[in-house]
Amino acid sequence: MKKAINLFLISLVTALGCVFTSCNDEETTLSRAVLSSADVLVYDAIPSGPQLITVTSDADWVSECPDWVTISPSSGHAGQTEVEVSVSKNFRENAIDNPRKAVIKFKGRNLISIASVIIRQDGDKFRDPVDYTIETMEAAEDETVVRLTNMIVTALTEKGFVLTDGNDYAFVKESPNQVSVGDKVTVVGEKFTDGMRMAYIIGGKITNEGTASVPEKTPVDITATLDNTNGKKYQYVTLTGDFDGTAITVGEMTCKAYFMDAAQGFEVNKLGGHKVKVTGYFAGMASPVVNIIPTEIEDLGVNEIIYFFDDFEWLAPWAAAGKNGNGSPSAGDTIGDNNESAESPQISAKGMVVDGITAEKAMLGKGYSFYRVTPDSDNAGECIYLNKNYLKFGKTGFQAGICFPSIDVPSGESVAMEFDWSVQRKGNGNFDPVTLYVLVDNNGTETEFEIPTHTFAQNDAFKWIHATVDLSSVTISKDTKISLKQRDWKLTTANRWFLDNVKFKQAK
Repeated sequence: MKKAINLFLISLVTALGCVFTSCNDEETTLSRAVLSSADVLVYDAIPSGPQLITVTSDADWVSECPDWVTISPSSGHAGQTEVEVSVSKNFRENAIDNPRKAVIKFKGRNLISIASVIIRQDGDKFRDPVDYTIETMEAAEDETVVRLTNMIVTALTEKGFVLTDGNDYAFVKESPNQVSVGDKVTVVGEKFTDGMRMAYIIGGKITNEGTASVPEKTPVDITATLDNTNGKKYQYVTLTGDFDGTAITVGEMTCKAYFMDAAQGFEVNKLGGHKVKVTGYFAGMASPVVNIIPTEIEDLGVNEIIYFFDDFEWLAPWAAAGKNGNGSPSAGDTIGDNNESAESPQISAKGMVVDGITAEKAMLGKGYSFYRVTPDSDNAGECIYLNKNYLKFGKTGFQAGICFPSIDVPSGESVAMEFDWSVQRKGNGNFDPVTLYVLVDNNGTETEFEIPTHTFAQNDAFKWIHATVDLSSVTISKDTKISLKQRDWKLTTANRWFLDNVKFKQAK
């Protein structure tokens, strides 16, 4: 195989040489085409030795490199030449220097006969940090090495800590050493920006310089302004609302507040169904999601008993990955953007993979299962899709449904089901004639619960329809199968619908 590849390279170089031949070329023995077997070489700060590459040409070639790189041989002739590329130790003043990069060149007679190889050598990126304030750090380009001095740690989280200069706040992730609230620190790290356009620091070096009083601040109450809470800076806030185990809702507001990185020791999983007052740091907003780093959670009592809830926000990484897995195109928001053509990648799309699995496998792992049918099949091809961040079911000639994970309900308790749904609008402005129903299956005994159909008129804007289903007439246990399906089944028509915010709670 190697011989075949080498012969191919030689043939390619010869062909390129013929293409680039010109009657205006000066008389020279240098090659018309040069190729290298590598595009990038990476070395440790203290290199373990040279690396070998192969240079292929149709005539003579020469090389060019900086003084810390050695190429041997530094020139060659037609054919293939094995070349050793070495780098010196990346030291300055007896210590590891900053990382460095260069481009070495294997050159023929003109600009189109050059093979370039990038040389990267590791180093200490934090060796020569520049002082920044929190405000100037936020404006810096991503991957900028910054140093923040005289900072006070105000809160610890599971993944890092929050610090302040007395006015502004910053979030530090992946701290290399332990800190405590009240520590006075100097932080050296790299600045990055998250998906909410919020700046944060990946900690490289943390120097503890003693302790200081944490500045007292009164949190801004965002309960009444949750839908309008925005900005690109961390803010000290408080919020009161209903916690469903995943997010905090406030009345009929569109936005929900999610815990981005709870402080150490919080057991938020025990607060589902409670009204809570949360104090912490606003950490970004992309409607309908508001992120909060909570530092204090006050339990205001049981609001409702929730047995199961899923708003599918956990599918956000798959939606962002898109059907090709490279973020373009990512899943769209049909309902929120009022766009019947919004991108909707299949949940089983092979390119849409996070941590090695598709969205479908992630859902199966959580206990979901699905129905996919055509007029001729009970096991049809893919017709379930992902939007941002909710599900879409069906396409023309294909109907689909969903079976929810097992729900562990205490014996004798009654259950109510809630969910948000909508239907697909056609290009002519009409909406698909979708009617849903809930199917409860207790070991072969099936009970159906009708869902009122939609009332969309032609060219109406998309909106969510909230459905409440009283299941108290049937027993719900961990062995019960609860499904949501399209009533008109196995048709050749289009009966497409969307699903979000599924909740099973104690019926009042």
